[in-house]
Amino acid sequence: MPPRLFVQVQPEQPPRIVALCGTTGKRFVTHAYEHGPFKLENGQQVASVGALADYFAGQHRAMFPAEGGAMLLGVDGSTQEIRPRKGKRFKLDQMYEALNCDFIDVHRPQHGPYQEWILVFDDEGKFKERPINPLATALWYESYPLDQFSPVDVVAGPVLLMKSKMMK
Repeated sequence: MPPRLFVQVQPEQPPRIVALCGTTGKRFVTHAYEHGPFKLENGQQVASVGALADYFAGQHRAMFPAEGGAMLLGVDGSTQEIRPRKGKRFKLDQMYEALNCDFIDVHRPQHGPYQEWILVFDDEGKFKERPINPLATALWYESYPLDQFSPVDVVAGPVLLMKSKMMK
């Protein structure tokens, strides 16, 4: 598998681009991609790795829904809050429609800051070769740090992020 690129932010250090080897899960700093500007999926450009890190931090803050809602995390980095059509819980048909799929998978992180949340996604997303979801994959790596868990994995296709009590 080819390497995937990430912006790594560590306290008291400047942000940097790291590559993740898809076979071994090892990370290494790469200087080949550190010069901007960087063009984002939405056409916007940012001038530096630092500006790119700030953009991603803003996306991260925006991905959490208000109480009573779920956030649809798009493969283009977009976020869209949705609410149950009736009552306080989502029904399967609404989740199928939001994710454009026929089967869902639900994952509740067992580690890290998202233990009260669930990820709902297309069970066949990787099989269908849906694009990698950058926000959901970043959330996955926060829950399962690469240096502590293996194998290396990614989340494919759109994802609903919600509190577990909202699923019926």
